[in-house]
Amino acid sequence: MTVYKDKERGTWYVTYRSTDPITGKTIQHRKRGFETKREAMRWELMEAEAVTKATFWQVFQEYLDHTDAKGSTRSKKEGWVKKHFPYKDTPIEDIAKSQLVKWRSDLRKGDLAVRTINNGLQYVRSTFAFNTTVYGGSDIGAVLKSFKVTKADKLCFEVWTIEEFNQFISKVDNPVYHAYFTFLFWSGCRRGEGVALTKDCFTGNRVHIYRSMKHYKHGFRPLKTDSSERTITLDQNLMDELQPFIDAADPFVFGGVHPLYIHGIDKAFKKALEESEVKKIRIHDLRHSHASILLNNGVNILAVSKRLGHATPRTTLDVYAHLMKDTEDGMMDIIADLKKK
Repeated sequence: MTVYKDKERGTWYVTYRSTDPITGKTIQHRKRGFETKREAMRWELMEAEAVTKATFWQVFQEYLDHTDAKGSTRSKKEGWVKKHFPYKDTPIEDIAKSQLVKWRSDLRKGDLAVRTINNGLQYVRSTFAFNTTVYGGSDIGAVLKSFKVTKADKLCFEVWTIEEFNQFISKVDNPVYHAYFTFLFWSGCRRGEGVALTKDCFTGNRVHIYRSMKHYKHGFRPLKTDSSERTITLDQNLMDELQPFIDAADPFVFGGVHPLYIHGIDKAFKKALEESEVKKIRIHDLRHSHASILLNNGVNILAVSKRLGHATPRTTLDVYAHLMKDTEDGMMDIIADLKKK
């Protein structure tokens, strides 16, 4: 920063530069209107001190503003940093490399999936890089190397049997959540696909899955992939439970005027999980459970792939092959039966 006299106006101003972290171009800034040189110098000193004392969270917010992060994307990043980064309220220049290295190591010892950890490491790493580019701070975030995602990490999930799901669902008293969780388990749909369902998606016992939703305030959003759009058939027992919600005047099947909120879904799921004392799984694992049940009961993998909205049966096989435990024994039983005939 440098202080200058504006001879035409008779005032003083401060010039300073920053670098756009996206384009790499240097940007010239001016702060005008100081009556005296002393006022301009005082502002210069205060601004410099503010930069050095800015907390990680403050710089993180500037980084999100600069990258134009909005809606659910911004909320997701903010939520991760709030929950998992212990130095968010520490002045960013006071954070040491050794602290980051230990924090990274501790993350890996927890229950978070590797991909979730790597996403978080990227948020923190990018914030330090932004601080370096704009304010000249130390880019110590470079020590936060991403973890290698192994095949085992990709397949790291649990599934329920039908008996375990029945034990769980028996503890869900609210009829809307009861229907929602039952739909996810017996359709294989993703949680956002279920949230986005409106009654016009149904034709008889067939449901058209063509959009998703996370937060109502952010509206509908596209499905995960183009192949995710699909129409699936539901069994009559499930339709009997869903029919009152489909026949209701309000548009959303699960929720009414507005769809279910994430907080409410998570709260109801956690409550029933604890009360039922079944094996702990994630809501998304209801989808995995559905696929596992179908495949282990002889349903053709192509049919399962189409029902889940996978691009190819290879995707389905890659994800669920390790859960098809009885494939070899079942095949030998069939061979034995054929030989007898």
